Amino acid sequence: MRVLELWEYAGKRVRVIDIDGQVFEGDCIDYTQALDNDPEIASIGVVTQPGAGFSYELYENEIKSIEIID
Repeated sequence: MRVLELWEYAGKRVRVIDIDGQVFEGDCIDYTQALDNDPEIASIGVVTQPGAGFSYELYENEIKSIEIID
């Protein structure tokens, strides 16, 4: 399993493509290490529409690609 080092994206604006091809673009507001998650897989929280309540928890094994955007 590849390690994405998701903690590097916390506090940044990101574009994430999941393994199904869905695109999530927004602010990475959270990182949870594998030991603190159930199941034991690291994850990030991404807010795609601030104020509208659209936020997603994306697990490392569901992420195909991730990049920091401006």
